[in-house]
Amino acid sequence: MLLALVALVALLYGSFDAGDPETPSERAASLAATIACPQCSGQPVSESSAPIAQVIRAEIKEQVDQGRSDSEIRAYYVEQYGQWVNLNPSSSGFDSLVWISPFLVVGIALGGLTLAFSRRKSDSTGIELTKDEEEQIREIRKVHRTDLETSPNDLNT
Repeated sequence: MLLALVALVALLYGSFDAGDPETPSERAASLAATIACPQCSGQPVSESSAPIAQVIRAEIKEQVDQGRSDSEIRAYYVEQYGQWVNLNPSSSGFDSLVWISPFLVVGIALGGLTLAFSRRKSDSTGIELTKDEEEQIREIRKVHRTDLETSPNDLNT
Protein backbone atom coordinates (compact mmCIF):
# COMPACT_ATOMS: atom_id res chain seq x y z
CA MET A 1 0.00 0.00 0.00
CA LEU A 2 2.83 2.37 0.87
CA LEU A 3 4.56 1.63 -2.43
CA ALA A 4 1.36 2.37 -4.35
CA LEU A 5 0.93 5.63 -2.45
CA VAL A 6 4.52 6.68 -3.18
CA ALA A 7 4.06 5.85 -6.88
CA LEU A 8 0.83 7.86 -7.02
CA VAL A 9 2.41 10.88 -5.32
CA ALA A 10 5.41 10.68 -7.69
CA LEU A 11 3.10 10.57 -10.71
CA LEU A 12 1.09 13.52 -9.49
CA TYR A 13 4.22 15.51 -8.68
CA GLY A 14 5.73 14.72 -12.07
CA SER A 15 2.58 15.72 -13.94
CA PHE A 16 2.60 19.27 -12.58
CA ASP A 17 4.69 21.83 -14.41
CA ALA A 18 7.44 23.54 -12.45
CA GLY A 19 5.89 26.85 -13.41
CA ASP A 20 9.08 28.65 -14.46
CA PRO A 21 9.41 28.99 -18.22
CA GLU A 22 12.57 27.39 -19.58
CA THR A 23 15.21 29.47 -21.23
CA PRO A 24 16.10 28.55 -24.82
CA SER A 25 19.34 26.93 -23.69
CA GLU A 26 17.48 24.83 -21.06
CA ARG A 27 14.98 23.74 -23.71
CA ALA A 28 17.79 22.80 -26.08
CA ALA A 29 19.54 20.82 -23.32
CA SER A 30 16.36 18.93 -22.37
CA LEU A 31 15.65 18.13 -26.02
CA ALA A 32 19.22 16.92 -26.54
CA ALA A 33 18.69 14.53 -23.62
CA THR A 34 15.70 12.93 -25.39
CA ILE A 35 17.27 12.43 -28.83
CA ALA A 36 19.58 9.46 -29.37
CA CYS A 37 22.95 9.88 -30.98
CA PRO A 38 22.92 8.20 -34.41
CA GLN A 39 26.50 7.03 -33.95
CA CYS A 40 26.33 5.86 -30.33
CA SER A 41 24.08 3.01 -29.18
CA GLY A 42 21.25 4.37 -27.04
CA GLN A 43 23.20 7.35 -25.74
CA PRO A 44 21.53 10.77 -25.92
CA VAL A 45 23.25 13.49 -27.92
CA SER A 46 23.57 15.51 -24.72
CA GLU A 47 26.02 12.92 -23.31
CA SER A 48 27.84 11.93 -26.47
CA SER A 49 31.14 13.40 -27.61
CA ALA A 50 30.77 12.05 -31.15
CA PRO A 51 31.07 14.67 -33.90
CA ILE A 52 27.52 13.99 -35.14
CA ALA A 53 26.18 14.56 -31.61
CA GLN A 54 27.90 17.93 -31.47
CA VAL A 55 26.32 18.87 -34.79
CA ILE A 56 22.86 17.76 -33.61
CA ARG A 57 23.20 19.74 -30.37
CA ALA A 58 24.05 22.86 -32.38
CA GLU A 59 21.10 22.20 -34.73
CA ILE A 60 18.74 21.77 -31.78
CA LYS A 61 19.91 25.07 -30.29
CA GLU A 62 19.42 26.77 -33.66
CA GLN A 63 15.91 25.31 -34.09
CA VAL A 64 14.92 26.38 -30.55
CA ASP A 65 16.19 29.89 -31.30
CA GLN A 66 14.07 29.90 -34.49
CA GLY A 67 10.98 29.27 -32.33
CA ARG A 68 10.22 25.68 -33.31
CA SER A 69 8.28 23.62 -30.78
CA ASP A 70 9.74 20.57 -29.04
CA SER A 71 7.47 18.22 -30.97
CA GLU A 72 8.52 19.79 -34.28
CA ILE A 73 12.19 19.36 -33.43
CA ARG A 74 11.69 15.74 -32.36
CA ALA A 75 9.67 15.06 -35.52
CA TYR A 76 12.52 16.47 -37.62
CA TYR A 77 15.03 14.01 -36.14
CA VAL A 78 12.59 11.10 -36.32
CA GLU A 79 12.16 11.92 -40.01
CA GLN A 80 15.93 12.13 -40.51
CA TYR A 81 17.00 8.99 -38.59
CA GLY A 82 13.88 6.98 -37.77
CA GLN A 83 11.68 6.40 -34.71
CA TRP A 84 14.51 4.83 -32.69
CA VAL A 85 16.15 8.25 -32.30
CA ASN A 86 13.33 9.37 -29.97
CA LEU A 87 14.36 8.29 -26.46
CA ASN A 88 10.93 9.21 -25.03
CA PRO A 89 8.48 6.48 -26.03
CA SER A 90 5.09 7.70 -27.15
CA SER A 91 2.05 7.09 -24.99
CA SER A 92 -0.02 5.42 -27.70
CA GLY A 93 -0.15 2.01 -29.31
CA PHE A 94 2.37 -0.64 -28.34
CA ASP A 95 4.65 1.96 -26.71
CA SER A 96 2.02 2.58 -24.05
CA LEU A 97 3.09 -0.70 -22.43
CA VAL A 98 6.27 1.05 -21.31
CA TRP A 99 4.15 3.40 -19.21
CA ILE A 100 1.54 0.87 -18.07
CA SER A 101 3.66 -2.21 -17.30
CA PRO A 102 5.12 -1.04 -13.95
CA PHE A 103 1.62 -0.49 -12.60
CA LEU A 104 0.48 -3.84 -13.94
CA VAL A 105 3.39 -5.61 -12.24
CA VAL A 106 2.69 -3.88 -8.92
CA GLY A 107 -1.04 -4.61 -9.23
CA ILE A 108 -0.47 -8.29 -10.00
CA ALA A 109 2.01 -8.58 -7.11
CA LEU A 110 -0.42 -6.96 -4.67
CA GLY A 111 -3.24 -9.17 -5.95
CA GLY A 112 -1.08 -12.27 -5.51
CA LEU A 113 -0.14 -11.29 -1.97
CA THR A 114 -3.77 -10.58 -1.12
CA LEU A 115 -4.82 -13.93 -2.53
CA ALA A 116 -2.05 -15.77 -0.68
CA PHE A 117 -2.91 -14.20 2.67
CA SER A 118 -6.66 -14.62 2.21
CA ARG A 119 -6.25 -18.36 1.66
CA ARG A 120 -4.23 -18.73 4.81
CA LYS A 121 -6.26 -20.33 7.57
CA SER A 122 -6.00 -18.79 11.02
CA ASP A 123 -6.13 -21.63 13.54
CA SER A 124 -8.12 -24.29 11.77
CA THR A 125 -6.35 -27.15 10.03
CA GLY A 126 -9.56 -28.43 8.48
CA ILE A 127 -9.31 -31.85 10.19
CA GLU A 128 -12.48 -33.19 11.79
CA LEU A 129 -11.96 -35.21 14.97
CA THR A 130 -14.22 -37.85 16.42
CA LYS A 131 -15.46 -37.58 20.01
CA ASP A 132 -12.96 -40.23 21.13
CA GLU A 133 -10.05 -38.38 19.51
CA GLU A 134 -11.10 -35.11 21.14
CA GLU A 135 -11.22 -36.84 24.52
CA GLN A 136 -7.74 -38.31 23.98
CA ILE A 137 -6.35 -34.87 23.13
CA ARG A 138 -7.91 -33.39 26.31
CA GLU A 139 -6.30 -36.12 28.38
CA ILE A 140 -2.90 -35.59 26.76
CA ARG A 141 -3.12 -31.82 27.35
CA LYS A 142 -4.15 -32.38 30.95
CA VAL A 143 -1.14 -34.66 31.54
CA HIS A 144 1.25 -32.17 29.93
CA ARG A 145 -0.16 -29.26 31.94
CA THR A 146 0.31 -31.24 35.11
CA ASP A 147 3.90 -32.03 34.09
CA LEU A 148 4.61 -28.38 33.39
CA GLU A 149 3.11 -27.28 36.69
CA THR A 150 5.16 -29.74 38.72
CA SER A 151 8.46 -29.31 36.88
CA PRO A 152 9.21 -25.77 38.16
CA ASN A 153 8.42 -26.86 41.74
CA ASP A 154 10.80 -29.76 41.43
CA LEU A 155 13.57 -27.38 40.37
CA ASN A 156 13.11 -25.17 43.45
CA THR A 157 13.55 -27.99 45.91
